Amino acid sequence: MDISEDPALTPTVDFGLIADAVQASGGKLFVLGGGWDTLTVRAFPARHHTLALGLRIVVPWTYDGKTVRLEISLQDEDGHSLFTSGPVRHQFPVRRPPTVADGESIGMVQAYTFNNVPFRQAGGYAFVVSLDDIERKRIRFRVRQMPQRSEPS
Repeated sequence: MDISEDPALTPTVDFGLIADAVQASGGKLFVLGGGWDTLTVRAFPARHHTLALGLRIVVPWTYDGKTVRLEISLQDEDGHSLFTSGPVRHQFPVRRPPTVADGESIGMVQAYTFNNVPFRQAGGYAFVVSLDDIERKRIRFRVRQMPQRSEPS
């Protein structure tokens, strides 16, 4: 097994969820309207006013004092990015709390908000999360058009 594959030796994404809003504070995610996997819009092209991504990242205790590089992109089914300015990049230092013993992993929560996200067509999309330049998680969802109502005859 390659070292980049071993979760005991490298940062991993424990889970990710899509929500209407997410905040990270005190080691917790505060979620409003979370856990959805389908976005319904009136028509295409569509622009969704706001959506959020909550992540729990697990880092080996040996990363104490190191920095983790996180990258988030939003892709369509063909792998094209929806972020015209490129992926969101964030670096954060790892600090092992005194309550974490040698050998225990460190859990860290992160929250990201995306405004005015454009969707040109119906289909599958995914937030692609990479840690230290290695893809670790795809949080998938679908965008669908609201069924058109028939006019009574």
